[in-house]
Amino acid sequence: MSVIERPGFKSRYNAARSTLSEHWFSYLLLAPTLLFLMVLVWVPFLKGVWMSLHQWPFGSGDPTFVGLSNYEYLFSWGPFYTSLKATFVFALTTVVQLGTALLAGLLVVNLDRFKNLVSASFLIPYTMPPVATGTIWLYLLDPSLGPVFKFLTQYGILEQPIYWASQGNLALAVVTLVTAWTFWPFMFIIILATLESIPTEYYESARMYGAGRWDTFWHITLPQLRSAILVAFSIRLAWNMTKVSQTIQMTGGGPGYDTSLLAVFLYRFAYDQGQMGMAFTVGVILLIIMLVFIVLFIREFEMQEAHA
Repeated sequence: MSVIERPGFKSRYNAARSTLSEHWFSYLLLAPTLLFLMVLVWVPFLKGVWMSLHQWPFGSGDPTFVGLSNYEYLFSWGPFYTSLKATFVFALTTVVQLGTALLAGLLVVNLDRFKNLVSASFLIPYTMPPVATGTIWLYLLDPSLGPVFKFLTQYGILEQPIYWASQGNLALAVVTLVTAWTFWPFMFIIILATLESIPTEYYESARMYGAGRWDTFWHITLPQLRSAILVAFSIRLAWNMTKVSQTIQMTGGGPGYDTSLLAVFLYRFAYDQGQMGMAFTVGVILLIIMLVFIVLFIREFEMQEAHA
């Protein structure tokens, strides 16, 4: 039996053909936008993949095709796996930012007084340039001059200051926490705006039927927030994995390679060493990792929505 003769195939084919014929004008209107996105996104991506197969000392000649040599070098280079670990840890802080933003949004939306004041205070870290924020935290956490360790040692909480910048895990923890503190208000803005757009009638109806706070959150608030959370998480994850300013400013990627995220490697290969082929290779790997994270997150959301 051919594919066309299989049961159900003809009906699906006719349905698809009918949909296409009914909405052809809509697809025609979308064509310029799709073409623009293809030129804007796919052409640079394919160009990047192609250039990752080359050795290209920036400013000193034409690219030389080397096949998969750049990838072989990275996957046999020990610091690359240290960077992968740091990148994954950095990416997971997006969940912390999301949780903080969700709690803050729920707090603010239920305030009767000083709502604008509290919202504005939450947005302060996001209104400051990341470099300025990094400078402030470097001063606060300076083991010799910073007020944090001075307070902790003065009151006997610590016997002596912790020189966190020389300890890999502590340095990574500090950088990720500072980055999370700087950028979590972005998620807060999106979540708060969505919370305020939920009709109060939903909650009034739920209370009439005896629903408690947990029930209303789980069955009303969270479903209404799904799209906002998806958008905020995806954008923030991409930014988290590509921001290098605070990491370079606070630790320079050290000690060793413990805080050298893949984005830091990309920056170093491109601007410090002029190895553009290696920079493209790191960029392709970073993009694939980001897409995997985002696709898994979207699939999880779709599965939960289907079971809701």
